[in-house]
Amino acid sequence: MKIGDIVTRKVYGEDMQFCILGFYTNQETGERVAILALLDPTLIVEAAVQELAPVSARNLFALTNTGMHLH
Repeated sequence: MKIGDIVTRKVYGEDMQFCILGFYTNQETGERVAILALLDPTLIVEAAVQELAPVSARNLFALTNTGMHLH
């Protein structure tokens, strides 16, 4: 699996879909962990490309790390 892939979590079945934003390794367990964004069909929107602005990976992970403890 790679960043950008659309996945489901086995515990939720096919009902919930996620986009992989990144990966890290849990330093305590050595387990590879994916950072996921929930894809909610009710929140999908369209926008002209010229309206879009890039987000740096640093800022993206700052948003996703809220409440997470990455050691």
